[in-house]
Amino acid sequence: MPLYSVIIEGKNFPARLFKDTVGTLGFFTTRFVEAVDEKAAELAAVELIKQELEPLLGERRDEETNALMSLDQIREVKELPETAPGFGFTWFGMGS
Repeated sequence: MPLYSVIIEGKNFPARLFKDTVGTLGFFTTRFVEAVDEKAAELAAVELIKQELEPLLGERRDEETNALMSLDQIREVKELPETAPGFGFTWFGMGS
């Protein structure tokens, strides 16, 4: 089965993920997944990210905006790079 590098961008995530931070945050993250095609790879990567974020976010609060994830980049790779990330996010502020 093909191996894909999938970069996902997140927007409008609650800043409560970090102590003493207000507003909303965005992120970029990369996941490497095996899948039959690009669409299946995107869905698999998003599911991995949701599982990682769920314990951090808990229940959605009424005052929070809708958080979104979208595909930034996808490409088929021959093999998993030695330094391939398996988890984590690069966060950025989106304003208040």
